[in-house]
Amino acid sequence: MVLDLPTTMIEVPEGQEWIIDMVTNILVEVLASIAEQERQTIRKRPREGIAVAKQRGKKFGRPKKRVADWDNVYFQWCQKRITATKAASILNIFRTQFYKMVREEQRAGK
Repeated sequence: MVLDLPTTMIEVPEGQEWIIDMVTNILVEVLASIAEQERQTIRKRPREGIAVAKQRGKKFGRPKKRVADWDNVYFQWCQKRITATKAASILNIFRTQFYKMVREEQRAGK
């Protein structure tokens, strides 16, 4: 018995159970379709809000970390004067962050 479905709490004379089963199945289908529609609406609203915010120029995500002396360290790394680990140490960032910044630099065409 489902307490939220009143049809499951009704005592039915023998031979009439199929009617209650049919009504219960219909109720479950209707409630499932309402729940699915609500779920779609809930998923759609944030996407619309994010799209509007992006159109207005809102930036999402963590702000980019500022590093001092990037150009000099990057140049030395490109010339193979220092390793990536040393470059990251000089810039006070992790090596993975250094490689990410290198990729961004290379995409920018420098």
